[in-house]
Amino acid sequence: MIRIAVVFLELIFCFLLQSTVMPAFSLAGVVPDLLLIVVITVAYTRGRVAGMLTGLVAGLLTDFCFSEMVGLCALFYLCIGYLAGYSQKIYEERDYMLPMLMILVGEFFYSFAYYVAYFLLRSRTEFGYYFIHLILPRMVYTVFAAAFLYPLFHWIHRLLSRHLDKEE
Repeated sequence: MIRIAVVFLELIFCFLLQSTVMPAFSLAGVVPDLLLIVVITVAYTRGRVAGMLTGLVAGLLTDFCFSEMVGLCALFYLCIGYLAGYSQKIYEERDYMLPMLMILVGEFFYSFAYYVAYFLLRSRTEFGYYFIHLILPRMVYTVFAAAFLYPLFHWIHRLLSRHLDKEE
C-alpha cells in the first residue's frame, strides 16, 4: 500500500510539474515527458504489472486533462510500462544506461504512436517534419530531464524496497 501511495505521489508531482512549471522551460517548443520517466522507473524496478498499472494511471491523467480521446495515451503508456517491465529481470541497482536507453526508446514509441493516432490517420503525412521538430527534441529533452529525475526516483524505490522487504 505504501508503494502505491508513493508511486501515485510521484505521478501527481510529475504531472503537475510537467503541466505547470515545465512549459516555462520549453525548448524548441517541447517539454520533457516526466510521466514517462516515472513509468519506466517503476517498470524497471518493480516489473511488468507495476509498470503497466503506473502507465495506465499516467496515461489517464494525461487523457483526462489534455486529450481529445480518453484512453489513447493511457494505452500508449500502458504498453511502454509493460514492455519496459521485461527489463526488471536484468535489473541492476547501479546501471543507469539501460533505463536511459529505455526512456529514449519509450519516448520515441510514445511520440510515434501519437503521430500515427493524431496525424497520420488524418492524412497528415509530414513525418520528416514531425520527427525533426517534435519527436527528436522531445526525446533529447526527456532524456536530459531523466538524467536528473531518474536517480531520485530510483533512490526512492530502492529505499522502499529495502525498508518494505525487511519488514516482510
